Amino acid sequence: MSKLNKLLKNPGIFFRDYFIKKYPLSLDEQGHNLLHENILIENDFRLYDITANECNEPVDVVITWVNNQAPDWVAKFEYYKNKQINGINPISIDNARFEYHGELFYVIKSIKNFMPWVRNIFLVTDNQIPEFKLPDKVVIVDHNQIIDKKHLPTFNSHVIEAHLHNIPNLSENFIYFNDDVFVARDLPKSHFLSGNNLSSLFLNNKNLDVMLKKGISTPTLLASLNSRRLLFKKYGKDINIPLVHTYIPLKKTYFNFAWDYFYKDIGEFINNRFRADNDINLATFLVPWMMYLESQSILARDICYYFNIRSAFANTNYRVLYYKKKNNNNKMLPHSICANDFLTKKIGLQYQEDLMNFLKSFYT
Repeated sequence: MSKLNKLLKNPGIFFRDYFIKKYPLSLDEQGHNLLHENILIENDFRLYDITANECNEPVDVVITWVNNQAPDWVAKFEYYKNKQINGINPISIDNARFEYHGELFYVIKSIKNFMPWVRNIFLVTDNQIPEFKLPDKVVIVDHNQIIDKKHLPTFNSHVIEAHLHNIPNLSENFIYFNDDVFVARDLPKSHFLSGNNLSSLFLNNKNLDVMLKKGISTPTLLASLNSRRLLFKKYGKDINIPLVHTYIPLKKTYFNFAWDYFYKDIGEFINNRFRADNDINLATFLVPWMMYLESQSILARDICYYFNIRSAFANTNYRVLYYKKKNNNNKMLPHSICANDFLTKKIGLQYQEDLMNFLKSFYT
C-alpha cells in the first residue's frame, strides 16, 4: 500500500526510485550503487574509529602540478615538442594533459580542511609558484631537486612520478595526489594507513584486458601493461586491475625497492620527455601493486566521483554533489572527486567556468 500511496502522491519520485533500483546509478570507479554509498562509508568509518586502527606514523601529501600558461614553460614545451614531433603520441601532447584551470587552490584547500593530520604538502613543479598564498605546511619542490638534470626538462608525468621518493624530508608513508583530485569530506588517517602500518589500495572496477579488446591504446594503458609485465616477471602474478583515479597511499621504501629491482627497465624510459610506449607508471600501478604483493597494503574502498570536465556528464556530478552537501550536512558525500580533463576534441560548453563555479561553491 505504501508503494501505491507513493505512486499516487509523488509519481515522479516513485518512478525515479523505481528506475534507480532497477538500473543502479554509480558515479564512482568501484561501481557502488549511488543509493548505498552513505551506508558503506558509515560502516567503514566505524572500523576507522577502533583505537587499534589509529596510526601514529607521520604522513605527507605529494601533489604534482604544472601551470601550462606560464611563458617560460610554454617556450620549453614548444621547443622540445617541435624537436621531437614525429615520435610523439598525439595524446601525450594534447593540451588537456597540461591545462591549468586554477583548481590547485581547491585541491590544497580540500586537504587542509578535511585532512588536518597531514604533516607536509609537497608541491612538485617545474620552477613555478602558484598565484595564491600557500598555507604554511606547503613546501614547493622543483623537478631539479628530485630528477637528474640530464633528464630535464620533462613533460612526462610518469618520469616525474618515478622520482617522488627523492623529495627531501618526505615521510616513509605519503599520499600522492594529481592536481585534479579533491577530498570531499573529513577523512581520518586510517582511511589511508591502518594501525598496523598497512597502506590502502583503492582498486578500479576496470580490467586492462577488456580495455585492450575495446581497442583502447593510450600512453597510460601502455605504461600499466609494461608495469604488469614487470610484476609478472617478479611475482608470477598477472595483475590486470588498475587503481581508482584518486589519491594513492604509497611507501618510500617500495619506490627504492622498485628502482633497485627494475633499474634497467626504469632507466630505459626516464629520458622520455613526453609519454612514450615504454613508460612505466610507478606511482599509480607498479609500486602500489608491489606493496600489495609484499603484504604492505590491503584492499580498501574509496568512492571517488570521476568524470571528464569537458563532457555533459560533468554537470550530473556537480548537481549530485551540490544536492548532497546542501541536504545531508556532508554525511552522504563521497570520499573524493576527480575532475579529470582529457582530449581537447571533446569540448563541452563553458567547462572551465562550470568547474571553477562548482569548486568555489562546494568549498565555501
